[in-house]
Amino acid sequence: LARKVREYYDAELPKCHPNYPLVGPDEQDPSPPPEEEKLRAFLAALSDEMIYQLILIMYLGREDFGTDDLASSYEGLKEMFSDREDAVSQMLDQVPLADYLFDGLEELREHNINTNRLPLKKGKVRKGH
Repeated sequence: LARKVREYYDAELPKCHPNYPLVGPDEQDPSPPPEEEKLRAFLAALSDEMIYQLILIMYLGREDFGTDDLASSYEGLKEMFSDREDAVSQMLDQVPLADYLFDGLEELREHNINTNRLPLKKGKVRKGH
């Protein structure tokens, strides 16, 4: 869904904004694609833990931090986005969300960190597939 949202905006934004990527103050964005609402509903249905794991992977994919201390990064994100709705909104605001998630998962795989059992408690690093 995130990839479809990105493809939609990549195609539609240049049509709405003659000087894209520059956007004039009076120019309006296109209506959001239906996949955006589906993505919002999907994310909203996830558990709190899954939401925070996804935002952790997203920030890892954005290269905001590395894999050295995922537990601290996870706790920091939970503090930053204490309301799960804020975390969901933050992910939805990222047009390249699919790319960030993909890159974050690749980073975990490169460091042999099990994506099914992320080390989210201090002092516990789980490696392997």
